[in-house]
Amino acid sequence: MATIEKRTTQNGTTYRVKIRLKGRQSETATFDRLTDAKRWATQTEAAIREGRYFHSTAGKGKTLAEAIDRYSRDILPDLKDQNPRRVHLKWWRGKIGATAISDITPALLTECRDTLKASPYKSGKTEKPRSDATVNRYLASLSPVMKAASDDWEWITDNPCRKVRRGKESRGRTRFLSTDERNRLLAACDQATDTPELKTLVLLAITTGGRRGELSGLRWRDVDLKRNRVIFVDTKNGETRAAPLAGPALDAMQEWAKVRPLDSTAPVFPGRTDKTKNKPLDFQRAWMTALKRADVADFRFHDLRHTAASYLAMNGAGLREIADILGHKTLAMVQRYSHLTQDHKAAVVERMAKAVFQDDTTASK
Repeated sequence: MATIEKRTTQNGTTYRVKIRLKGRQSETATFDRLTDAKRWATQTEAAIREGRYFHSTAGKGKTLAEAIDRYSRDILPDLKDQNPRRVHLKWWRGKIGATAISDITPALLTECRDTLKASPYKSGKTEKPRSDATVNRYLASLSPVMKAASDDWEWITDNPCRKVRRGKESRGRTRFLSTDERNRLLAACDQATDTPELKTLVLLAITTGGRRGELSGLRWRDVDLKRNRVIFVDTKNGETRAAPLAGPALDAMQEWAKVRPLDSTAPVFPGRTDKTKNKPLDFQRAWMTALKRADVADFRFHDLRHTAASYLAMNGAGLREIADILGHKTLAMVQRYSHLTQDHKAAVVERMAKAVFQDDTTASK
């Protein structure tokens, strides 16, 4: 609420305006005329309530494009998923980049969201609609830009992305290999003579649930065959994760280690040429060939991670155990496998019921 205080000194009369709103810093200004003071009080209070007021002058004249550019220069390079974010931010910059950042409202963002959803994208020679999940990612990429503009740079008073409704997403893809598909795929990997490490990569993915980047980015210092484990350092969430090695994956790594270089910083799966020998191997072509030979359709390398989670669920692992092994911080990402744990849950309940009611029967005798 605004209050106006009249002050009279030997230099003349002035009017000091003070605006106090709950949860916000007080705003003050001084004017020579009462009419100017009243006008500023009315306009400023309305702007504050609508999220358009700048406490400082830092954000005056700034555009969304300038915010995206600063974020891309100072913050984005340190993020793991910077490449897809750059694509999303490029779209926002082209769409409303010239707009003053103070004029970026939830209503404007909602309009952009709907436009994006209605605009198909090209996949090869065909056009496909964007899913709610994809549109949500575009908003998720813009939100930290607006948050930085609000919290760090004080260009705006609030992040308008927080008030934009997200579309409903599916529980996620749960494609995993059947027993027959797994056997065919591993047999096809045996035929990849130009890329003999492909089978080891596939076995590691099925056993550890490691992502493609985590597996291809392994260095020999990350492989501990004395403790039968690998250490994923360059993970998606930025945290180091240890994954046990067992069964055929352990055997494959022990065999592959027989030709390991002396340099512990060398990649476990290096490139083939002198220029790429210190970089991860690009095995995409060999992977696609193996899928074709194995006649495994609608399957991506990332689905090997789903395969690992599904096998764990079907063999008695709880959701918390699956989350720990795969490196998820919450259970939300592994809820998609909950239906596969039903037999395990039933066995647990059956053991509990047998123990409890057996005790009751014994006591009654």
